[in-house]
Amino acid sequence: MTCMRLPHIFQTKDKRNKMLRNNIFLSAIIKTVGILASLIIVPITLHYLESEQYGIWMTISSILYWFAFFDIGLGNGMRNYLTKALSLNDYEKGRDYLSTTLFLLTCIAGIIAIISAVAFTFLDFNWLFNTHTLSNVELRNVMIIAVTFTLITFVVKNIGLIFVALQKYAINDLLIVSGNVIALIIIFILTKTTDSRLLYVITTFTMMPAIIYLIAAIPTFRKYPQLKPTLKSIDFSLAKEVVGKGLGFFLIQITSCLVIFGSSNLIITQYCGAVSVTIYNIAYKYFHLISIAYIIILSPMWNAYTDAFVKHDMHWIDQNFKKTLIIWGISVVGGVMMLAVCNIIYRIWVGSDISIPLSVSFCVLLYISLFNFNTCVTYLLNGLNKIRVQIITSIIFTAIYLVIIFLCGSILKTEGVLLCMSGCYLCMGVIHYYQCRMLIKQKAQGVWNK
Repeated sequence: MTCMRLPHIFQTKDKRNKMLRNNIFLSAIIKTVGILASLIIVPITLHYLESEQYGIWMTISSILYWFAFFDIGLGNGMRNYLTKALSLNDYEKGRDYLSTTLFLLTCIAGIIAIISAVAFTFLDFNWLFNTHTLSNVELRNVMIIAVTFTLITFVVKNIGLIFVALQKYAINDLLIVSGNVIALIIIFILTKTTDSRLLYVITTFTMMPAIIYLIAAIPTFRKYPQLKPTLKSIDFSLAKEVVGKGLGFFLIQITSCLVIFGSSNLIITQYCGAVSVTIYNIAYKYFHLISIAYIIILSPMWNAYTDAFVKHDMHWIDQNFKKTLIIWGISVVGGVMMLAVCNIIYRIWVGSDISIPLSVSFCVLLYISLFNFNTCVTYLLNGLNKIRVQIITSIIFTAIYLVIIFLCGSILKTEGVLLCMSGCYLCMGVIHYYQCRMLIKQKAQGVWNK
């Protein structure tokens, strides 16, 4: 019965569904290009730079990754309000939200820039990166360039959220991937025309995203002049809404996402050893393909839910929420099939020197499947702007996870850590699913409706 329905999941005459289907297909193509670019860039960059300089670049990349969290969730907070305004054709209100958010982010970027400038004056970068291949002055210059362009991107990348709010999610993906592809082309040219220079690599990688968004702003605001940010449109009464909702998303990110998901390597290293991290990461990268495929389908749903909710189309929300659950079930079946052949794939991929126990592969599959389930239901909650329960569950289960790891970490193997992570996402997913059903039935009250 289910198999007969699958070909018709995205076949519809509904305008919102057509837009959703087009976004999914285009995003799949664009993100595939992005994945290929990210795979190709590794050997090219590694060949261009010496091993030690490549290690410095990887360390700098890790530092820059944390900058994304400094927006305290303002981007996610704005996207819902912007989607709501544009769904109601209230472009003036949408411009106010955009202008206010960009102003707040510019202020945050300015503060970070000042702190960085002071820190860079006193830091010994040779000590920080544990290297003497490059001089302290050259490393400082590299960091100044990297941080400068990263902070510009920190602000202007939110221009892409205009297309997300307009239900044109694939365009935002195109902007992201374009920066990576152009950087790949430039790095390839550098390998043929210049000697190895870390400065060139870092300038290329950090500058291109900023340039892409700045260039994209020109046609974007020509087509949607009513959304063009202005100083007059900055409304501090809206800042409370954006910041309040943004802080909620921020709490969710730094608890269930950053602590449980992001700290897995560190925890496995501490309690199970470095070899266990290698084994875990090989299995994770293999089964993570399920998440990549599922997120491509799921990503446009967030703002589509918002649009439907604003227009009181609960029937559409109910039907499409069920479809995402069906697709999640298909992904689990696909994961089981991947598990059946995983040892063959591992041998072809990484050789026979590293042995990955089937128990680890199973636990990784379980963890990723439950993570995807929780993501599926929370996308609906995010789209409906009902995140209070998520904040509570993220804090509670992150605390429980850390207590278990602290008390039992020494006796847990890799499988035990993964089962703890799986248990957290299972509990959160069940609670969030219950809230979704209550909201769809319009019976949610109290904290379930916040």
